Amino acid sequence: MFGVLLSVAIICIMKGHVSCINITASPNYVHGGTQLTLTCNVGVSIVNGTATFRSNSGGLGSIKYDINNCYVNSSSTLCSSTCACDENNNRMIWRYTPSSTPSSNETFYCEFNDESGSIPKSTTVTVKPAVLPVPTISPVTSSYNVTISGKLAPIRCVVTCWPSCNVKWIGPNSFSYNGDNLTLANIQKTRSGQYRCQATNVVGAKNSKYITITVLYGPDTIAFSPSTTSYTMTEGESIKSIKCSADCEPSCYFEWIYPNGTKRVGNILPQHILQKKHNGQYKCKASNGIANNEKRMTVTVNYAPENIRLSPAGNEFVANELSNFNNVTCLADCLPSCEYRWIGQTSSSWSTTNRRLQINSIRRTAAGSYKCSVRNTIGTDDSSNINIIVYTRPTQVDKITVVCTSATTASIAWIPDMTVVPGENFTVKYKTNSGRMNYFPFEGSSNKDDIYLLQVDNLAPSTKYTFTMESKNGLGQTESNKYTCTTTAASEDSEVSGALIGGIVLISIALLLIIIVIALIALRKFRILTTDLSSSPCGCPSCITTCIQRVSRLSNKGESPYMNTKQTHYVNTTINGPQEGNVNMEVTNDDNESEKHYDELVRRPSNSDKPYDSLQMSPTGTQNDPSSHYANYENVKKNKKKKEKVALKPPPVKQKPKKKSNS
Repeated sequence: MFGVLLSVAIICIMKGHVSCINITASPNYVHGGTQLTLTCNVGVSIVNGTATFRSNSGGLGSIKYDINNCYVNSSSTLCSSTCACDENNNRMIWRYTPSSTPSSNETFYCEFNDESGSIPKSTTVTVKPAVLPVPTISPVTSSYNVTISGKLAPIRCVVTCWPSCNVKWIGPNSFSYNGDNLTLANIQKTRSGQYRCQATNVVGAKNSKYITITVLYGPDTIAFSPSTTSYTMTEGESIKSIKCSADCEPSCYFEWIYPNGTKRVGNILPQHILQKKHNGQYKCKASNGIANNEKRMTVTVNYAPENIRLSPAGNEFVANELSNFNNVTCLADCLPSCEYRWIGQTSSSWSTTNRRLQINSIRRTAAGSYKCSVRNTIGTDDSSNINIIVYTRPTQVDKITVVCTSATTASIAWIPDMTVVPGENFTVKYKTNSGRMNYFPFEGSSNKDDIYLLQVDNLAPSTKYTFTMESKNGLGQTESNKYTCTTTAASEDSEVSGALIGGIVLISIALLLIIIVIALIALRKFRILTTDLSSSPCGCPSCITTCIQRVSRLSNKGESPYMNTKQTHYVNTTINGPQEGNVNMEVTNDDNESEKHYDELVRRPSNSDKPYDSLQMSPTGTQNDPSSHYANYENVKKNKKKKEKVALKPPPVKQKPKKKSNS
């Protein structure tokens, strides 16, 4: 600061109205371009007085004051910015701005005149050059680090200038603060940058050196380039490189994390060919010690059905007839979601929920091979085949013929239901009206046309017998209708003739049954060929074979599917499983409102027109052997050219007349 030299002349005069007068200058220095205010203080009223101001270098001007008005240079011009009158304090003020700084001290005068006379007074103002040095900063540090939301310790701007200076701080983003000390609280990242202080006085403005304030913050935002955050692609396609970036101070460390947990250092996810294992979320993680953040990207890799599997595993399943089969579930890996259908004896429709093979009230016609077909928008695939075996209850034998062929034998022929699984065991039950029931198990096998033949021996002559056929397996048993025949009377040749007649009868029965089977097959084929293939039950020309091969039985009118069936304690082999999907394979009714469980039983036709070549009767003496249940025939040949018409019952055998006794 410069010193101030002030000369104040104070004279107390007891002359007229003027008692005391002085003059002051503000500021107390003179400098070119700096306004100087000169104030003339009068001890008495300034009314009707005039004050003249001058310096040692020349006159400045005058002020006249009368009642309520202050005039410049004793004219009629009122004072404005140059002069002023203060009646209350008896002061007259003159404002002067030198155009240049004088070379030496300057003296200013004020002469006040009123009706009592005039008194001049003066003051000397020192001429001192103004000074404005470059500001400095304390503490002497060029950079500061502060964590976001933190507080910065005060930083002081130091400057000594003449005359006094105004100091302010200037920073980034239009920051400005008036004062010597810079203090920042709750600092944000926008305050990062360079700061300096600035001092200003009459000389001009001077700036300090820059200091750098760095606000430390973690990654609050992460960006991808390209900006897409979700990709849907097909296996085998390629995804381009993706860049991850973040705004953080100091710089961030980047890491990519794959869906399977694999990590890759760096902010670039490289281009790669997509596989099924690449499906899922990718994460870009950024951290710098201040904070960490992550951003996710979803990649959906679509692929065709694969790894088709059946649960439970296996290729053969057993179910009891009329039970609900829902044991097998089809599972597959696929994206997008798959649709399922089951293909077999009856095919189901495509459905996302049709994973389970479900057959309600399963019938024996549903037995066979099945497979699960799976599809989505990418492709289609099939499972391995499974085989369903339907266990059925025995069927009542209705195609049966019983003939008493001699005095001691009866011949029985029947066609069993070959669709029964497991196979049936047959027992002939017979008795007289008053006798006990006899059981004759059948332990033989059928011939090539699935016709069973049995001869019952050791019967009583001239006796009426009632026969029934019992069918039995693990699920139950049933009996046929009753059949009766009466053995012939005993005679000398009854043994030979009975065996011969029995053989002939069995051959006749077999031939008749074969003719019936051939006729049924021909009739069946004729019906198929004359039926509109587009109508039910075939539904399409390619279904002819399926229609021909359906094997079923039509119950008699008023007869339930299993007449006189006795249920046994049999373990149901159906495996219970979760309920899902539905393959409707239930049997529909025919036009006559009767339930068709099975169509007419069809036997395969004989490949030869002589089904029984060289049939031989069992040797004499073995007919009564209990272990022999088949009637064996020898040396009985069928004429190839001659067509035989055999009735269901052979013509009655003429008995030799009995010899009359001599009386």
